[in-house]
Amino acid sequence: MNSPMTGISYLLDGFSLITKSGIKRFVIIPLIVNIILFLGLFFFLRHYMHVFDAWFAGILPSWLQWLGSLLWLLFFVAFVLVFIYTFVTFANLISAPFNSLLAEKVEAHLTGQASVNQSMMATLKDVPRSLGRQIAVLGYYLPRALLLLLLFLLPFAQPFAALFWFLFNAWFMAMTFIDYPSDNHRISFQTTRLFLNKQRFTTFGFGISVLIASMVPFLNFFVIPAAVAGATKFWLKEAKLGNTFPPIKSN
Repeated sequence: MNSPMTGISYLLDGFSLITKSGIKRFVIIPLIVNIILFLGLFFFLRHYMHVFDAWFAGILPSWLQWLGSLLWLLFFVAFVLVFIYTFVTFANLISAPFNSLLAEKVEAHLTGQASVNQSMMATLKDVPRSLGRQIAVLGYYLPRALLLLLLFLLPFAQPFAALFWFLFNAWFMAMTFIDYPSDNHRISFQTTRLFLNKQRFTTFGFGISVLIASMVPFLNFFVIPAAVAGATKFWLKEAKLGNTFPPIKSN
């Protein structure tokens, strides 16, 4: 069913899947990357939050001072979303081959079909292709994100900019993680986007739940592997229904 609740359920399933026997060990490397990167970015950006606060206070004209608290809150939400996406982007770039491997193992678990036992050396050899795909995904994101960020410079557009920014990042979160199982099957990024467009409400539900979970302390360490696992189930189930991709067979 194409609905936001279906998308949310896929992320919840993802948290359950990463605890399964045979899958847990493939979560370790992405989890370590997430913890180190999140803590590093947190302390780095906390320092620059003070700079941001001073800059924001200086750009408001005097006749808009009464809106200062509301606009600061909107800017803060945007700042948090930028932080989350920066964290997810770098984590995905660093652990892309391991996330692809995790998606492969989750698919094998869900379909009951044995996956190829890929060695660590084979995984490392796959790094250039995985990074290339992530860079292509990032190339889709950056120009659109920059256009949306420009809206925050227009005082009366800021409430709408915050909403559009949130929805766009939710959409892109879903796209980022669903691309892992899609790429494992050598399906083009363009075809993956077509698939998401056909499952628009489910995609938003999944992406929004990933964004919200990313804001929860401690839980955010596990969000990326859970999102990879949940996205794999999302991809498999919809592919079986013939939504854009050839049907996936299972035992």
